[in-house]
Amino acid sequence: MKIDRLIGILAILLQKDTVTAPDLARHFEVSRRTINRDIEDLCQAGIPIATRQGQGGGIYIMDGYRMDRTLLTNVEMQDILAGLRSLDSINGTNRYGQLMEKLSAGSSDFLTGNQSVLIDLSSWYKSSLAPKIEMIRSSIDSAAELSFLYYAPKGESQRTIEPYYLIFRWSSWYVWGWCLQREDFRLFKLNRMEEVRLTGKRFERRKTPMPDLSNERIFPGGIQVKALFEPECKWRLVEEFGPECFKEREDGRLLFQADYTDKENLVTWIMSFRDKAEVLEPDWIREEIRESIEKMLGKYERRKFMGNLSCCGTDCQSCGCYGSMCKGCNESAGKVFHAPEGQACPIYECSVNQKKYQGCGECGNVPCEIWRKTKDPSYSDEEFEKNINERVDRLKGGKNGI
Repeated sequence: MKIDRLIGILAILLQKDTVTAPDLARHFEVSRRTINRDIEDLCQAGIPIATRQGQGGGIYIMDGYRMDRTLLTNVEMQDILAGLRSLDSINGTNRYGQLMEKLSAGSSDFLTGNQSVLIDLSSWYKSSLAPKIEMIRSSIDSAAELSFLYYAPKGESQRTIEPYYLIFRWSSWYVWGWCLQREDFRLFKLNRMEEVRLTGKRFERRKTPMPDLSNERIFPGGIQVKALFEPECKWRLVEEFGPECFKEREDGRLLFQADYTDKENLVTWIMSFRDKAEVLEPDWIREEIRESIEKMLGKYERRKFMGNLSCCGTDCQSCGCYGSMCKGCNESAGKVFHAPEGQACPIYECSVNQKKYQGCGECGNVPCEIWRKTKDPSYSDEEFEKNINERVDRLKGGKNGI
């Protein structure tokens, strides 16, 4: 665009004593005649540009103007260029690099070793983030509504917003906008947004408050945590909370204390250290972690010891129904019971699909009437009751399901 070229020419003239028209024409990939017209336009805009003939001559800005109107210092220019380069790291384009060249032309310090600040805002999710960022920017610029599927801790929902700001904070990208469903301003994390699209509807821009992104607002604290960490965890504690977050004990272990915000995040964070961390306080967090570990252990133990046991406690290999009436939970995921009729297993449907258990062993209502719906007609009542009792014994023995 012509305005970009004019700004580029002005930046070069402000940084170099003189420059020739052929040099400018080669740099901007236009004709010398176009450069001459651009110089005339800059003169008409009030920029005191002059020319000098002969060896060492060329186009230059009069010294008085240069001294009085210098736009940026070297440090300021380096900061701008570092920011522009970081934007290229997001979307993989060279759009900002091209502008960078225009601004830094004639001063190699900005693009060589003296460029001491390098910022990379890309992430593992660059391939999915780049198109979202471009679409959101387009939506903001054109005041167009944005629709997307949003995944939140309480479940997913379809949202439509009027976007106002793209924000990079806490190592992630967010969009700040007016949510039509909540009728209020909301902050949405781009990694949780899917099926992002423009609705085709325009909106009238609202008076938009800046989002309060202070740590005190987003991370208000409230959970006073005290925990012990093994010495090899020191690097992570320093990286995530700083060297003041712990005291080193005589045995080498690290006594960690912090004010944490969210229970779920705290439990997940502590468990990421596996057996290298132990919560001392508060007791209810300690209990929550213990229960989580027991549930995890139960799942792995069931897989280890149960083999072909089903969610109802039956050993499939010794069950008279297996093969003729039922293919077993492990093989058919409970979809086939009484194969000729193609029925779904009512026990599997109740325990796994409806109640979301691993098996009936997690339910306190066994045996129940649902089990009796699975009676093999060839079984006598006495044999069937014996079979049920054996299954219950297996479940109560700690083998809770598939």
